[in-house]
Amino acid sequence: MSDQTIGTPAPPPASRLALQVLGAAVLGTVLTVTVILPTEYGLDPTGFGALTGLNKLSAPPEVVVETRFVAPPEIAAVEPMPFRQDVITVPIGAFGVTLGATEYKVTLAEGQTLVYSWRATAPIVFEFHGHTTPTDGSPTQVMDYIKGQASEGHGTLTAPLSGIHGWYFANPTFEPVSVELTLGGYYRLEPGLIGIH
Repeated sequence: MSDQTIGTPAPPPASRLALQVLGAAVLGTVLTVTVILPTEYGLDPTGFGALTGLNKLSAPPEVVVETRFVAPPEIAAVEPMPFRQDVITVPIGAFGVTLGATEYKVTLAEGQTLVYSWRATAPIVFEFHGHTTPTDGSPTQVMDYIKGQASEGHGTLTAPLSGIHGWYFANPTFEPVSVELTLGGYYRLEPGLIGIH
């Protein structure tokens, strides 16, 4: 009688096992470079993804935006006059000598835009506001925008109402102060400087 166990296959030779492992590694590398990279990461070093269309699978979904042929006026407005820029020096008297306050105004129609910067030679009290100028006897509408005390201010205004818009500047010191006001946008300078004291 023989000692051999029936039904147990003999192990493959080591060279054959090494070839199987090497073949699996090569196949895995080829599949990674030609299929996985184009599909999952959008990388296509061999061009196989573009040839087969696999690289489209990694592209983000295309978002279709409805085309508008007419933009709302708050996005793209046409103005009846050209854009303008002005630099104005506004003198403010000393508080102890005079009342030490003045206003500077421009005219804007509702929806028109003003860009501004101002710098004072000393901290001043300011109020940025606007109001309508009715001619039919109706009440004046007044709107306050910003107020405080500072030596400079910068910003934009899209006029909420048609009328005059601007600054009240008050000098709390006993020395004269001047404000350099830089404007840009769609406005008229009149009435300009009001009530220099």
